[in-house]
Amino acid sequence: MTNLSDQSRNRMLGSWRVVFLVVSAAAPLTGMLGAVPAAITMGNGAGLPGAYLLAGIILLLFSAGFTAMSRHVVEAGAFYAYIGKGFGASMGFGSALVALASYTAVQIALYALFGFFCGSVISDAVPWFVYALAALAVVQFLGLRNLDLNSRLLGILMTLEMGILVVLAGAVVLHGGGPEGLTLKPFLPSEVFGGHLGIAVMFAMASFLGFEATAIYAQDCRDPERTIPRATYTAVILIAVFFTFVTWSIVCAYGSEAAVAEATNDPANFWFKQAAIHLGPSATLTMSVLLLSSIFASILAFHNALSRYFVALGRDGWLPPVLAEIDPTYRAPRNASFTQTGSALLGILLFAVSGCDPYAVVFSWMSAFATLGILGLQLLVSLSVLLYFRRAAGPKPIWTTVVAPLLSGVGLFGVLCLLIANLPALSGSDSPYLNLLPVAMLALLLIGIVASRLRAAPVGLGGATS
Repeated sequence: MTNLSDQSRNRMLGSWRVVFLVVSAAAPLTGMLGAVPAAITMGNGAGLPGAYLLAGIILLLFSAGFTAMSRHVVEAGAFYAYIGKGFGASMGFGSALVALASYTAVQIALYALFGFFCGSVISDAVPWFVYALAALAVVQFLGLRNLDLNSRLLGILMTLEMGILVVLAGAVVLHGGGPEGLTLKPFLPSEVFGGHLGIAVMFAMASFLGFEATAIYAQDCRDPERTIPRATYTAVILIAVFFTFVTWSIVCAYGSEAAVAEATNDPANFWFKQAAIHLGPSATLTMSVLLLSSIFASILAFHNALSRYFVALGRDGWLPPVLAEIDPTYRAPRNASFTQTGSALLGILLFAVSGCDPYAVVFSWMSAFATLGILGLQLLVSLSVLLYFRRAAGPKPIWTTVVAPLLSGVGLFGVLCLLIANLPALSGSDSPYLNLLPVAMLALLLIGIVASRLRAAPVGLGGATS
Protein backbone atom coordinates (compact mmCIF):
# COMPACT_ATOMS: atom_id res chain seq x y z
CA MET A 1 0.00 0.00 0.00
CA THR A 2 1.13 3.54 -0.73
CA ASN A 3 -0.07 6.94 0.40
CA LEU A 4 -2.16 9.22 -1.79
CA SER A 5 0.43 11.96 -1.54
CA ASP A 6 2.89 9.71 -3.38
CA GLN A 7 0.58 9.21 -6.33
CA SER A 8 1.18 12.40 -8.30
CA ARG A 9 2.70 10.39 -11.11
CA ASN A 10 -0.60 8.45 -11.39
CA ARG A 11 -2.91 11.41 -11.81
CA MET A 12 -5.15 10.64 -14.74
CA LEU A 13 -8.26 12.83 -14.61
CA GLY A 14 -8.95 15.73 -16.94
CA SER A 15 -11.74 18.30 -16.65
CA TRP A 16 -14.46 16.24 -18.36
CA ARG A 17 -13.71 13.13 -16.31
CA VAL A 18 -14.20 15.17 -13.14
CA VAL A 19 -17.41 16.64 -14.58
CA PHE A 20 -18.73 13.11 -15.18
CA LEU A 21 -18.00 12.22 -11.56
CA VAL A 22 -19.75 15.24 -10.07
CA VAL A 23 -22.73 15.66 -12.42
CA SER A 24 -23.52 11.98 -11.94
CA ALA A 25 -23.73 12.67 -8.20
CA ALA A 26 -26.41 15.27 -8.93
CA ALA A 27 -28.50 12.48 -10.57
CA PRO A 28 -30.27 14.72 -13.15
CA LEU A 29 -32.97 12.21 -14.10
CA THR A 30 -33.72 11.37 -10.47
CA GLY A 31 -33.94 15.06 -9.64
CA MET A 32 -36.26 15.73 -12.54
CA LEU A 33 -38.65 12.86 -11.89
CA GLY A 34 -38.59 13.18 -8.12
CA ALA A 35 -38.18 16.85 -7.23
CA VAL A 36 -39.72 18.87 -10.08
CA PRO A 37 -43.41 17.97 -9.47
CA ALA A 38 -43.05 18.78 -5.76
CA ALA A 39 -41.18 22.02 -6.50
CA ILE A 40 -43.91 23.14 -8.91
CA THR A 41 -46.67 22.28 -6.45
CA MET A 42 -45.16 23.78 -3.29
CA GLY A 43 -42.91 26.38 -4.88
CA ASN A 44 -43.50 29.00 -7.54
CA GLY A 45 -45.54 26.88 -9.95
CA ALA A 46 -44.81 27.48 -13.62
CA GLY A 47 -41.97 29.83 -12.65
CA LEU A 48 -39.78 26.90 -11.57
CA PRO A 49 -37.35 27.23 -14.53
CA GLY A 50 -36.50 30.69 -13.24
CA ALA A 51 -35.81 29.23 -9.79
CA TYR A 52 -33.25 26.84 -11.29
CA LEU A 53 -31.65 29.81 -13.02
CA LEU A 54 -31.43 31.72 -9.71
CA ALA A 55 -29.94 28.69 -7.96
CA GLY A 56 -27.38 28.40 -10.73
CA ILE A 57 -26.42 32.07 -10.32
CA ILE A 58 -25.95 31.65 -6.55
CA LEU A 59 -23.74 28.61 -7.08
CA LEU A 60 -21.74 30.31 -9.84
CA LEU A 61 -21.00 33.08 -7.35
CA PHE A 62 -20.01 30.43 -4.83
CA SER A 63 -17.80 28.77 -7.45
CA ALA A 64 -15.83 31.98 -7.98
CA GLY A 65 -14.50 31.93 -4.42
CA PHE A 66 -14.42 28.14 -4.25
CA THR A 67 -12.18 27.84 -7.30
CA ALA A 68 -9.99 30.75 -6.15
CA MET A 69 -9.34 28.75 -2.98
CA SER A 70 -8.72 25.55 -4.98
CA ARG A 71 -5.63 27.17 -6.51
CA HIS A 72 -4.14 27.56 -3.03
CA VAL A 73 -5.32 24.35 -1.35
CA VAL A 74 -4.98 21.08 -3.27
CA GLU A 75 -7.03 18.80 -1.03
CA ALA A 76 -9.00 15.56 -1.21
CA GLY A 77 -11.36 16.78 1.55
CA ALA A 78 -12.09 20.17 0.05
CA PHE A 79 -14.77 21.54 2.38
CA TYR A 80 -13.03 20.76 5.63
CA ALA A 81 -9.65 21.93 4.32
CA TYR A 82 -11.03 25.21 2.98
CA ILE A 83 -12.98 25.93 6.16
CA GLY A 84 -9.93 25.04 8.24
CA LYS A 85 -7.73 27.44 6.29
CA GLY A 86 -10.16 30.28 6.99
CA PHE A 87 -11.49 29.53 10.48
CA GLY A 88 -8.75 27.33 11.96
CA ALA A 89 -8.14 23.63 12.50
CA SER A 90 -10.88 23.14 15.12
CA MET A 91 -13.61 24.47 12.86
CA GLY A 92 -12.08 22.45 10.04
CA PHE A 93 -12.44 19.18 11.93
CA GLY A 94 -15.97 20.09 13.03
CA SER A 95 -16.92 20.70 9.42
CA ALA A 96 -15.30 17.38 8.47
CA LEU A 97 -17.71 15.55 10.79
CA VAL A 98 -20.61 17.43 9.20
CA ALA A 99 -19.34 16.51 5.72
CA LEU A 100 -18.94 12.83 6.61
CA ALA A 101 -22.42 12.70 8.12
CA SER A 102 -23.97 14.56 5.17
CA TYR A 103 -22.36 12.45 2.45
CA THR A 104 -23.13 9.25 4.37
CA ALA A 105 -26.75 10.36 4.67
CA VAL A 106 -26.82 10.94 0.89
CA GLN A 107 -25.55 7.41 0.34
CA ILE A 108 -28.15 5.85 2.62
CA ALA A 109 -30.91 7.94 1.05
CA LEU A 110 -29.91 6.88 -2.45
CA TYR A 111 -29.65 3.19 -1.54
CA ALA A 112 -33.18 3.36 -0.11
CA LEU A 113 -34.42 5.16 -3.22
CA PHE A 114 -32.77 2.56 -5.45
CA GLY A 115 -34.44 -0.25 -3.52
CA PHE A 116 -37.79 1.52 -3.62
CA PHE A 117 -37.79 2.03 -7.40
CA CYS A 118 -36.43 -1.47 -8.04
CA GLY A 119 -39.59 -2.67 -6.34
CA SER A 120 -41.66 -0.64 -8.80
CA VAL A 121 -39.68 -1.49 -11.95
CA ILE A 122 -38.62 -5.08 -11.26
CA SER A 123 -40.69 -6.70 -8.51
CA ASP A 124 -42.13 -5.49 -5.21
CA ALA A 125 -42.02 -9.06 -3.87
CA VAL A 126 -38.37 -8.46 -2.97
CA PRO A 127 -37.72 -6.17 0.05
CA TRP A 128 -36.15 -2.83 -0.79
CA PHE A 129 -33.05 -3.50 1.29
CA VAL A 130 -32.21 -6.61 -0.76
CA TYR A 131 -31.94 -4.46 -3.88
CA ALA A 132 -29.98 -1.90 -1.87
CA LEU A 133 -27.50 -4.49 -0.62
CA ALA A 134 -26.99 -5.84 -4.14
CA ALA A 135 -26.22 -2.31 -5.36
CA LEU A 136 -23.88 -1.80 -2.41
CA ALA A 137 -21.87 -4.89 -3.39
CA VAL A 138 -21.45 -3.66 -6.98
CA VAL A 139 -20.52 -0.15 -5.83
CA GLN A 140 -17.91 -1.59 -3.47
CA PHE A 141 -16.41 -3.63 -6.32
CA LEU A 142 -16.19 -0.56 -8.55
CA GLY A 143 -14.97 1.56 -5.65
CA LEU A 144 -11.84 -0.57 -5.52
CA ARG A 145 -11.08 0.21 -9.16
CA ASN A 146 -9.39 3.37 -10.33
CA LEU A 147 -11.19 6.62 -11.04
CA ASP A 148 -10.47 6.37 -14.75
CA LEU A 149 -12.77 3.34 -15.01
CA ASN A 150 -15.37 4.92 -12.73
CA SER A 151 -15.41 8.19 -14.64
CA ARG A 152 -15.85 6.37 -17.96
CA LEU A 153 -18.79 4.35 -16.61
CA LEU A 154 -20.39 7.40 -15.02
CA GLY A 155 -19.91 9.35 -18.24
CA ILE A 156 -21.91 6.73 -20.14
CA LEU A 157 -24.70 6.59 -17.54
CA MET A 158 -24.84 10.38 -17.27
CA THR A 159 -25.11 10.75 -21.04
CA LEU A 160 -27.98 8.26 -21.18
CA GLU A 161 -30.03 9.76 -18.36
CA MET A 162 -29.57 13.34 -19.51
CA GLY A 163 -29.98 12.28 -23.14
CA ILE A 164 -33.53 10.98 -22.79
CA LEU A 165 -34.65 14.18 -21.08
CA VAL A 166 -32.97 16.33 -23.72
CA VAL A 167 -34.64 14.23 -26.43
CA LEU A 168 -38.01 14.70 -24.69
CA ALA A 169 -37.43 18.46 -24.36
CA GLY A 170 -36.36 18.63 -28.00
CA ALA A 171 -39.50 16.78 -29.08
CA VAL A 172 -41.65 19.24 -27.14
CA VAL A 173 -39.89 22.15 -28.86
CA LEU A 174 -40.26 20.56 -32.30
CA HIS A 175 -43.98 20.05 -31.66
CA GLY A 176 -44.31 23.70 -30.71
CA GLY A 177 -45.10 23.04 -27.08
CA GLY A 178 -48.59 22.50 -25.70
CA PRO A 179 -51.77 24.59 -25.59
CA GLU A 180 -49.88 27.82 -24.94
CA GLY A 181 -47.09 27.04 -27.42
CA LEU A 182 -43.45 27.75 -26.67
CA THR A 183 -43.70 30.61 -24.21
CA LEU A 184 -41.19 32.53 -22.12
CA LYS A 185 -43.87 33.08 -19.47
CA PRO A 186 -42.01 30.86 -16.92
CA PHE A 187 -39.20 33.45 -16.89
CA LEU A 188 -41.40 36.50 -16.34
CA PRO A 189 -40.83 38.16 -12.94
CA SER A 190 -44.53 37.72 -12.11
CA GLU A 191 -44.12 33.93 -12.49
CA VAL A 192 -40.64 33.50 -11.04
CA PHE A 193 -41.35 35.60 -7.96
CA GLY A 194 -44.90 34.37 -7.58
CA GLY A 195 -46.00 31.69 -5.15
CA HIS A 196 -43.25 30.45 -2.83
CA LEU A 197 -40.02 31.25 -4.66
CA GLY A 198 -37.96 30.39 -1.61
CA ILE A 199 -39.24 26.81 -1.52
CA ALA A 200 -38.65 26.46 -5.27
CA VAL A 201 -35.04 27.70 -4.96
CA MET A 202 -34.56 25.33 -2.02
CA PHE A 203 -35.58 22.37 -4.20
CA ALA A 204 -33.41 23.69 -7.02
CA MET A 205 -30.35 23.96 -4.77
CA ALA A 206 -30.86 20.36 -3.67
CA SER A 207 -30.63 19.35 -7.34
CA PHE A 208 -27.04 20.65 -7.46
CA LEU A 209 -25.98 18.49 -4.52
CA GLY A 210 -22.54 17.03 -5.15
CA PHE A 211 -21.13 19.56 -7.64
CA GLU A 212 -18.65 20.78 -5.01
CA ALA A 213 -16.92 17.39 -5.21
CA THR A 214 -14.76 18.73 -8.06
CA ALA A 215 -12.11 19.83 -5.57
CA ILE A 216 -12.20 16.46 -3.79
CA TYR A 217 -10.53 14.96 -6.87
CA ALA A 218 -7.74 17.56 -6.97
CA GLN A 219 -5.02 15.04 -6.18
CA ASP A 220 -6.30 12.72 -8.90
CA CYS A 221 -6.07 15.39 -11.62
CA ARG A 222 -3.24 15.94 -14.06
CA ASP A 223 -3.28 19.71 -13.59
CA PRO A 224 -5.48 20.57 -10.57
CA GLU A 225 -4.92 24.34 -10.73
CA ARG A 226 -6.62 24.41 -14.14
CA THR A 227 -8.74 21.26 -14.05
CA ILE A 228 -10.69 22.00 -10.85
CA PRO A 229 -11.87 25.53 -11.80
CA ARG A 230 -12.82 24.37 -15.30
CA ALA A 231 -14.65 21.31 -13.99
CA THR A 232 -16.47 23.31 -11.30
CA TYR A 233 -17.75 25.99 -13.66
CA THR A 234 -18.61 23.41 -16.32
CA ALA A 235 -20.56 21.28 -13.83
CA VAL A 236 -22.56 24.20 -12.42
CA ILE A 237 -23.34 25.68 -15.83
CA LEU A 238 -24.23 22.26 -17.27
CA ILE A 239 -26.61 21.43 -14.41
CA ALA A 240 -28.18 24.91 -14.41
CA VAL A 241 -28.74 25.04 -18.18
CA PHE A 242 -29.98 21.45 -18.29
CA PHE A 243 -32.50 21.81 -15.46
CA THR A 244 -33.67 25.22 -16.66
CA PHE A 245 -34.19 24.11 -20.26
CA VAL A 246 -35.86 20.78 -19.48
CA THR A 247 -38.21 22.21 -16.83
CA TRP A 248 -39.13 25.04 -19.21
CA SER A 249 -39.97 22.48 -21.90
CA ILE A 250 -42.20 20.42 -19.60
CA VAL A 251 -44.08 23.54 -18.48
CA CYS A 252 -44.57 24.47 -22.14
CA ALA A 253 -45.77 20.93 -22.90
CA TYR A 254 -48.60 21.19 -20.37
CA GLY A 255 -49.19 24.93 -20.33
CA SER A 256 -48.60 27.04 -17.21
CA GLU A 257 -51.81 26.34 -15.30
CA ALA A 258 -52.13 22.74 -16.46
CA ALA A 259 -48.54 22.00 -15.40
CA VAL A 260 -49.30 23.05 -11.83
CA ALA A 261 -52.53 21.05 -11.78
CA GLU A 262 -50.88 17.94 -13.23
CA ALA A 263 -47.88 18.12 -10.87
CA THR A 264 -50.27 18.41 -7.94
CA ASN A 265 -52.78 15.73 -8.93
CA ASP A 266 -50.51 13.09 -10.49
CA PRO A 267 -46.84 13.76 -9.63
CA ALA A 268 -45.79 10.15 -10.23
CA ASN A 269 -46.73 10.32 -13.93
CA PHE A 270 -45.93 13.99 -14.51
CA TRP A 271 -43.00 13.20 -16.82
CA PHE A 272 -44.16 9.84 -18.10
CA LYS A 273 -47.34 11.25 -19.65
CA GLN A 274 -45.42 13.69 -21.83
CA ALA A 275 -42.79 11.05 -22.65
CA ALA A 276 -45.54 8.73 -23.92
CA ILE A 277 -47.08 11.54 -26.00
CA HIS A 278 -43.87 12.82 -27.59
CA LEU A 279 -41.63 9.74 -27.61
CA GLY A 280 -44.07 6.84 -27.65
CA PRO A 281 -45.20 4.26 -25.05
CA SER A 282 -41.80 2.57 -24.91
CA ALA A 283 -40.29 5.76 -23.48
CA THR A 284 -41.96 5.08 -20.14
CA LEU A 285 -40.10 1.81 -19.69
CA THR A 286 -36.86 3.36 -20.92
CA MET A 287 -37.14 6.21 -18.43
CA SER A 288 -37.88 3.76 -15.62
CA VAL A 289 -34.74 1.75 -16.38
CA LEU A 290 -32.63 4.88 -16.75
CA LEU A 291 -34.00 6.11 -13.44
CA LEU A 292 -32.40 3.10 -11.78
CA SER A 293 -29.10 3.69 -13.58
CA SER A 294 -29.27 7.36 -12.57
CA ILE A 295 -29.62 6.50 -8.90
CA PHE A 296 -26.86 3.91 -9.15
CA ALA A 297 -24.53 6.41 -10.85
CA SER A 298 -25.19 8.91 -8.08
CA ILE A 299 -24.41 6.31 -5.41
CA LEU A 300 -21.11 5.42 -7.09
CA ALA A 301 -20.14 9.08 -7.49
CA PHE A 302 -20.80 9.84 -3.82
CA HIS A 303 -18.94 6.67 -2.81
CA ASN A 304 -15.84 7.92 -4.62
CA ALA A 305 -16.15 11.38 -3.10
CA LEU A 306 -16.70 10.20 0.46
CA SER A 307 -13.84 7.69 0.23
CA ARG A 308 -11.50 10.57 -0.54
CA TYR A 309 -12.77 12.46 2.48
CA PHE A 310 -11.70 9.51 4.64
CA VAL A 311 -8.33 9.52 2.85
CA ALA A 312 -7.78 13.20 3.62
CA LEU A 313 -8.72 12.82 7.28
CA GLY A 314 -6.50 9.76 7.62
CA ARG A 315 -3.56 11.47 5.95
CA ASP A 316 -3.91 14.59 8.08
CA GLY A 317 -4.01 12.64 11.33
CA TRP A 318 -7.64 13.20 12.32
CA LEU A 319 -8.52 9.55 11.62
CA PRO A 320 -6.29 6.42 11.59
CA PRO A 321 -3.53 6.79 8.95
CA VAL A 322 -4.44 3.40 7.49
CA LEU A 323 -7.36 5.13 5.76
CA ALA A 324 -4.90 7.09 3.60
CA GLU A 325 -3.34 3.98 2.09
CA ILE A 326 -3.80 3.47 -1.65
CA ASP A 327 -3.98 0.14 -3.45
CA PRO A 328 -0.87 0.03 -5.70
CA THR A 329 -2.64 -1.93 -8.45
CA TYR A 330 -5.79 0.11 -8.95
CA ARG A 331 -4.64 3.35 -7.25
CA ALA A 332 -7.86 3.34 -5.26
CA PRO A 333 -8.30 4.12 -1.53
CA ARG A 334 -9.05 0.52 -0.50
CA ASN A 335 -9.39 0.99 3.27
CA ALA A 336 -11.35 4.23 2.92
CA SER A 337 -13.65 2.54 0.39
CA PHE A 338 -14.43 -0.34 2.74
CA THR A 339 -14.97 2.09 5.61
CA GLN A 340 -17.42 4.10 3.53
CA THR A 341 -19.28 0.95 2.50
CA GLY A 342 -19.41 -0.16 6.12
CA SER A 343 -21.06 3.10 7.22
CA ALA A 344 -23.65 2.84 4.44
CA LEU A 345 -24.27 -0.83 5.24
CA LEU A 346 -24.88 -0.02 8.89
CA GLY A 347 -27.44 2.62 7.96
CA ILE A 348 -29.26 0.33 5.53
CA LEU A 349 -29.45 -2.48 8.09
CA LEU A 350 -30.65 -0.20 10.89
CA PHE A 351 -33.47 1.20 8.76
CA ALA A 352 -34.34 -2.27 7.42
CA VAL A 353 -34.60 -3.78 10.91
CA SER A 354 -36.69 -0.84 12.14
CA GLY A 355 -39.14 -1.34 9.27
CA CYS A 356 -38.96 2.26 8.03
CA ASP A 357 -40.54 3.12 4.70
CA PRO A 358 -37.68 3.42 2.17
CA TYR A 359 -39.16 6.48 0.44
CA ALA A 360 -41.27 8.37 2.99
CA VAL A 361 -38.75 8.02 5.83
CA VAL A 362 -35.29 6.82 4.78
CA PHE A 363 -34.88 8.74 1.51
CA SER A 364 -36.85 11.81 2.57
CA TRP A 365 -35.26 12.29 5.97
CA MET A 366 -31.71 11.43 4.97
CA SER A 367 -31.77 13.66 1.88
CA ALA A 368 -33.14 16.56 3.93
CA PHE A 369 -30.39 16.04 6.52
CA ALA A 370 -27.72 15.91 3.81
CA THR A 371 -28.99 19.01 2.01
CA LEU A 372 -29.01 20.91 5.29
CA GLY A 373 -25.43 19.90 6.06
CA ILE A 374 -23.97 20.58 2.63
CA LEU A 375 -25.64 23.98 2.28
CA GLY A 376 -24.28 24.86 5.73
CA LEU A 377 -20.79 23.82 4.63
CA GLN A 378 -21.08 25.87 1.44
CA LEU A 379 -21.96 28.91 3.56
CA LEU A 380 -18.93 28.32 5.79
CA VAL A 381 -16.69 27.94 2.73
CA SER A 382 -17.88 31.30 1.35
CA LEU A 383 -17.04 32.98 4.65
CA SER A 384 -13.74 31.10 4.87
CA VAL A 385 -12.70 32.41 1.45
CA LEU A 386 -13.21 35.95 2.74
CA LEU A 387 -11.12 35.29 5.86
CA TYR A 388 -8.37 33.38 4.07
CA PHE A 389 -7.72 35.95 1.36
CA ARG A 390 -7.98 38.82 3.80
CA ARG A 391 -4.85 37.43 5.49
CA ALA A 392 -3.12 36.05 2.38
CA ALA A 393 -0.24 37.89 0.78
CA GLY A 394 0.04 38.65 -2.92
CA PRO A 395 -2.47 39.85 -5.52
CA LYS A 396 -6.13 39.23 -4.61
CA PRO A 397 -8.71 39.85 -7.34
CA ILE A 398 -11.58 41.59 -5.55
CA TRP A 399 -14.29 39.76 -7.51
CA THR A 400 -13.22 36.21 -6.66
CA THR A 401 -11.92 36.89 -3.15
CA VAL A 402 -14.45 39.41 -1.81
CA VAL A 403 -17.49 40.29 -3.92
CA ALA A 404 -18.54 36.86 -5.22
CA PRO A 405 -17.98 35.01 -1.89
CA LEU A 406 -19.90 37.74 -0.04
CA LEU A 407 -22.86 37.60 -2.46
CA SER A 408 -22.92 33.79 -2.44
CA GLY A 409 -22.76 33.83 1.36
CA VAL A 410 -25.82 36.06 1.53
CA GLY A 411 -27.67 33.87 -0.96
CA LEU A 412 -26.71 30.62 0.76
CA PHE A 413 -27.67 32.00 4.18
CA GLY A 414 -31.09 32.92 2.85
CA VAL A 415 -31.60 29.49 1.28
CA LEU A 416 -30.40 27.77 4.47
CA CYS A 417 -32.91 29.73 6.55
CA LEU A 418 -35.67 28.79 4.11
CA LEU A 419 -34.60 25.16 4.28
CA ILE A 420 -34.76 25.06 8.07
CA ALA A 421 -38.16 26.79 8.03
CA ASN A 422 -39.49 24.43 5.36
CA LEU A 423 -37.94 21.07 6.28
CA PRO A 424 -41.37 19.37 6.10
CA ALA A 425 -41.75 20.52 2.47
CA LEU A 426 -38.33 19.22 1.41
CA SER A 427 -38.64 15.94 3.32
CA GLY A 428 -42.29 15.29 2.57
CA SER A 429 -42.97 14.68 6.26
CA ASP A 430 -44.60 16.71 9.02
CA SER A 431 -42.92 14.79 11.85
CA PRO A 432 -41.84 17.01 14.77
CA TYR A 433 -38.55 15.09 14.85
CA LEU A 434 -37.51 16.96 11.70
CA ASN A 435 -36.84 19.98 13.89
CA LEU A 436 -33.99 18.02 15.45
CA LEU A 437 -32.05 17.75 12.18
CA PRO A 438 -30.52 21.28 12.36
CA VAL A 439 -29.73 20.67 16.05
CA ALA A 440 -27.99 17.38 15.19
CA MET A 441 -25.94 19.09 12.48
CA LEU A 442 -24.89 21.90 14.82
CA ALA A 443 -24.05 19.33 17.51
CA LEU A 444 -21.72 17.50 15.09
CA LEU A 445 -19.92 20.75 14.33
CA LEU A 446 -19.49 21.55 18.03
CA ILE A 447 -18.36 18.01 18.88
CA GLY A 448 -15.66 18.26 16.24
CA ILE A 449 -14.50 21.65 17.51
CA VAL A 450 -14.31 20.46 21.12
CA ALA A 451 -12.67 17.14 20.21
CA SER A 452 -9.99 18.84 18.14
CA ARG A 453 -9.06 21.08 21.07
CA LEU A 454 -8.81 18.19 23.51
CA ARG A 455 -6.26 16.28 21.45
CA ALA A 456 -2.77 16.88 20.16
CA ALA A 457 -2.50 18.82 16.92
CA PRO A 458 -2.68 16.58 13.83
CA VAL A 459 -0.03 16.48 11.17
CA GLY A 460 -1.93 18.88 8.94
CA LEU A 461 -5.20 20.40 8.05
CA GLY A 462 -5.56 19.33 4.54
CA GLY A 463 -3.00 19.12 1.89
CA ALA A 464 -0.66 21.33 0.05
CA THR A 465 -0.94 25.06 0.14
CA SER A 466 0.80 27.64 -1.90
